[in-house]
Amino acid sequence: MMVSVRMAPPLPLIFLLMIHNVFSADWGVSYSHSRICALKNSSVIMSCTYTYPTGYKISKVFWTKTNVKNADNKFPDLSKDPKYSQRLQYLGDEQQNCTIRLSHVTQKDEHEYYFRFTTRHNGKWIGTPGVTLAVTDIQVESPERVTEGDSVRLTCKSSCALTDGATFIWYRNSQPLTERRDRNNQLLLQSVRREDAGRYSCALHGYTYISPAVYLSVTFPPKGAFVVVSTSGEIVEGDSVTLSCSSDSNPPAEISWFKGGMFVGSGRIYSISNISSDHSGEYKCKSRNKHGEKYSDAVTLNVMYPPKSVSVSINGSAEIVEGDSVTLICSSDSNPPALNFIWFKEDQSSAVGSGQSFSAQQIGSFYCEAHNQHGSQRSDAVTVIVHGRKFLYAVAGVTGGLGGLIFIFIIVLLMRKKQRPNHIAQKQDDLYVNVSAHDGSLSESDAVNKNDALYSLITLNNFSHNQTEGKASDSEETEEIQYVTVLHHRNKEMNQPEEMESQYDNIRKYQTDATRRSSDQMVEDQSVIYSTVK
Repeated sequence: MMVSVRMAPPLPLIFLLMIHNVFSADWGVSYSHSRICALKNSSVIMSCTYTYPTGYKISKVFWTKTNVKNADNKFPDLSKDPKYSQRLQYLGDEQQNCTIRLSHVTQKDEHEYYFRFTTRHNGKWIGTPGVTLAVTDIQVESPERVTEGDSVRLTCKSSCALTDGATFIWYRNSQPLTERRDRNNQLLLQSVRREDAGRYSCALHGYTYISPAVYLSVTFPPKGAFVVVSTSGEIVEGDSVTLSCSSDSNPPAEISWFKGGMFVGSGRIYSISNISSDHSGEYKCKSRNKHGEKYSDAVTLNVMYPPKSVSVSINGSAEIVEGDSVTLICSSDSNPPALNFIWFKEDQSSAVGSGQSFSAQQIGSFYCEAHNQHGSQRSDAVTVIVHGRKFLYAVAGVTGGLGGLIFIFIIVLLMRKKQRPNHIAQKQDDLYVNVSAHDGSLSESDAVNKNDALYSLITLNNFSHNQTEGKASDSEETEEIQYVTVLHHRNKEMNQPEEMESQYDNIRKYQTDATRRSSDQMVEDQSVIYSTVK
């Protein structure tokens, strides 16, 4: 049977273990924060304390960023590193405080740092684990654009948690928004206005580092559209003029141009080269984006130009009588209106008058020239004809005679048009000759040798017309036909040659019914014709 015997450890080993526990209990390094988040370009403080056994004297203290010895079997001292020597400051002492300050930290400074000290009795200690340093920047997080009237929230962000209790400061266009200084890393904008657009950045109070700026775009419809004319002076025909439209809008507006309500072009610039009077008028622009549109106030282009379309008009007739005059008037299209008018006669080199109107008293061709400060133009000539007064009388007589004949001719045509056919037949029936011959037994030879009876028939047709108003229809039918029968006879006794033949006149008047109605008036106007034939 085997017996297991357990042997006690040797006495020297037990002694060494006891000494190590006592030694480690008196040596150590303590860090305030094992992890530190530092703001880029800021200064960071790493606070720590260290302990060692009583009776030992400190010979060397330093910070290092590695817990592994180098080739020289040493830990590199940061204070001797050119990358740190100008930025690292030891704030502690050689007793218990081992705090340092590292300035202008960057992402390259992100590392784990350790404190190490040694004593005169060859005691050495390094504080592990060390302090882990993270370096961050801050950035503004916000939407790229927001519509006017909406609400927006901006956040000041970092890649690691900064020191608790930090106060944030906000900037717009590099100007601090003092009313927005608080412990919240967010900026709330309610009912955004177009004035809120700009570059936003943030910072921590007490730090010099400011975040990169982020532009916040506020979209809104066009506002404040207006037109600018390239020239403020007088615009003369032939010049070049440029109109530009400006408006406050986001996104930028599309521009349209109008003249008196009619579309004439697009684009922010509207150019007119070799301007003419046709370009005169009111111009305005319209700015439009997806949020709305806006019209500018109208601007007026008043184009100046010399006289054109100069013409002469005659006040009355161009034919005048010797001693009279005719007024000629000169008119033109110009801007400003022509105020200087000069009159010329074609066969004369010098002017014959001035003013917008001219009184011509002689025969000839006349024209005018219209002037303003931009130029002049002449009209076509007009001819004035002068007649003598005898000519005037002859013309008046011929004109009056022709007028009378034409009037009478028209009256006759109207009368004949209104006569009825049965009335014409009646007038033909009333026409007859009543001839009575005495001594019918005379032979043909006796009649030849003697004085033959002379029979004369005289028919008088008098057309009487009633001049009384309202009886025109009756007067048209009151033609009076007069028949005169004259009977010439000799005495039956042929043996009395010296005896005069008796002349008998029988006059009979026949009147129509219409004539009898106005017989009292008609009888006075009728005449009786007596003829005596030997």
